Amino acid sequence: MFTNVWYVAARSEDLNEKPLKVRMLGCDFVLYREPGGRAVCLSNVCPHRGGSLANGKCKDDGSIACPYHAWSFNGEGKCTEIASRRDENPQDVAPGVKIDAYPTEEKYGLIWAFLGDEPESAAPIIDMPEYNDDGFRSTTHSEVWETNYHWAKFSNLDLVHLPVVHGIEFQNQDNPIAPPPFELTEGDDGFDLVYYPTSRIRKGGEWEKLRDGDEARKVKSRMKFRVAGISLYGKVEIGGVGSGMHNVFYEFSTPIDEQTTAMHYIFFRDFMLQPELDKEHLKRNLMQVRQDKAIAEAQQPRIAPVGPDPNGFYTYDEDSEIQLYWNLMARMRERGWQIDRKAWTEALADGRYRTIPSPVRKKDPKGWVHEAVPRYARGTTFDGDAGKK
Repeated sequence: MFTNVWYVAARSEDLNEKPLKVRMLGCDFVLYREPGGRAVCLSNVCPHRGGSLANGKCKDDGSIACPYHAWSFNGEGKCTEIASRRDENPQDVAPGVKIDAYPTEEKYGLIWAFLGDEPESAAPIIDMPEYNDDGFRSTTHSEVWETNYHWAKFSNLDLVHLPVVHGIEFQNQDNPIAPPPFELTEGDDGFDLVYYPTSRIRKGGEWEKLRDGDEARKVKSRMKFRVAGISLYGKVEIGGVGSGMHNVFYEFSTPIDEQTTAMHYIFFRDFMLQPELDKEHLKRNLMQVRQDKAIAEAQQPRIAPVGPDPNGFYTYDEDSEIQLYWNLMARMRERGWQIDRKAWTEALADGRYRTIPSPVRKKDPKGWVHEAVPRYARGTTFDGDAGKK
């Protein structure tokens, strides 16, 4: 798992006046809103006696009080009050007391949290132009997959799985399972894929009316992967090239831990905009989500590999997207951002809690009650790393 990445922590609608406990990257966090509405993300474990801040109360001054002894912390991680000594400065009572605080952004109906200590180096959150475009209508969905985030992302990241898993065969070619010609472009924080398959539309429901007859048509498909949010974007001109009818999806994967992933989706369409068709729009998209989920949750090994999967065999062409994905992960590891799972497991054996390092910790590195999770040293490489920039 990787620090110094923007992750989707929750949906905006799920965060109200009460604290919300969220587990990400194997650690616990608390989200809450300040009186003005700004979302706050803190480490959930009180540095005093280990209380869960998510079981505490939000205060009118924008801080949150621990349910155990009512020590209060603001959105910057500063201890603002020790209730039993409320007339004294907390720094006089407990010098250096503080808690990790993480940057947040609220965009596209989602609460994003930056889990790391180098926000200035962060890959940007993906643009979503459809969100404020009146020509599109959207539906949303979130669920938890019992699989690691690599498998969760890979289940929707290549072309060959489309005919095999979803029955979307590529027509007008000798082998309808073989991927059509595609263009793959690598960037600093992701990659883009464009391909023009000829395929049929799935029968049933209102969408069947999008095409006259039952003939297969050439469609333009575009896919993007971005590091921030472990994001996947897909846009398919499902009515055929030039039809102007697009189905668009955004998929965000947040590692809960090494074997569990929170999946968040926003689906857009610029056709059949009647509200009563939202249910069918969501149903059609979730049909493929469910098929991908079944594949990912059955994959082995259960725990995510820390580098290029030693249990996998990759072809030079059809698996090129997966290879680019591993290259991106290798570049982040070389920057010292990847959590060292083995070292962390060994560290936990001493009974001490660990937290994801925050920007506050980098500015003020001394005096923390909870140590940071161990990460691979800068410059670390593994066998199988290749093609890195």
